[in-house]
Amino acid sequence: MNPLDPQDVTPGTPPAIRPAPSPVVMLAPPPERVEPLNLAGRPFLNSRPVVRVALLLWLLGLALLLVNLWQFLGYRVRSADKREQIARSEAEIERQRADLARLQKTLDGFDLPAQNQKVDFLNKQIAERTFSWSQLLDRIAERLPNDLRLNRLAPLTGEKAERQLQRAGGTAVRRPARVGDLVPLLITGESRKDEALLSFVDSLFKPPFTDANLAREEREEDGKTLKFEISVQYRPGPPPPATAAPAAPAPKIEELPMPPAAGTPHATLHPQPPAGGKP
Repeated sequence: MNPLDPQDVTPGTPPAIRPAPSPVVMLAPPPERVEPLNLAGRPFLNSRPVVRVALLLWLLGLALLLVNLWQFLGYRVRSADKREQIARSEAEIERQRADLARLQKTLDGFDLPAQNQKVDFLNKQIAERTFSWSQLLDRIAERLPNDLRLNRLAPLTGEKAERQLQRAGGTAVRRPARVGDLVPLLITGESRKDEALLSFVDSLFKPPFTDANLAREEREEDGKTLKFEISVQYRPGPPPPATAAPAAPAPKIEELPMPPAAGTPHATLHPQPPAGGKP
């Protein structure tokens, strides 16, 4: 049925209005690159790299926090130990100061000059009593020439030695006696030859003697006898160890040839001519 036919139109009913056909639109060709179709209600963002980096940073910060906490606790422990050591050291210093003050007070109560005088007196007595005369005489006899005679041999010990030092220009200084101290000797005698006296003085420069000094020499009226006075320093005690002498070579034994037998042919003896002369 044709809708435009008037017979089909019902009276009193408005005719139905149909939309006009839309004009045909020619679509443009699609571009070379087509964007993907996004049907989501909001745009999609890929946040996984950011989350991973944030997680790594959080882990690193937590590790640093734990390290700092461990170092802080260690510092607290070490500082406590150091404080205890400092306290113990200060207490020890105070104790030693108290001991030092007590010892100083005890030392101040002693009469040191009187004690020193007693010690010096005892040292002088010990030195005089322990002096070995036999050893001194043996050592002097080893150096004594034939043309020289000793009249006096006087070791200066104790007060005599101090007076000798003061006379020589030294100051009386207290020093502790010990084994091996030098003892001043005063030697007087006479000699018939000047060479013997000089040889004796030279021998007194060898250990255990030292600092030999020919203090006085005087010729007698006869012109032959020479009187002298020698001051020398002597060190008592055992002699220094002598160096071992080189061992003498062993004698060489030479074997003489055996004389030939009497019945051996061509065996003749030739007598040796005397040394320095004719046969």
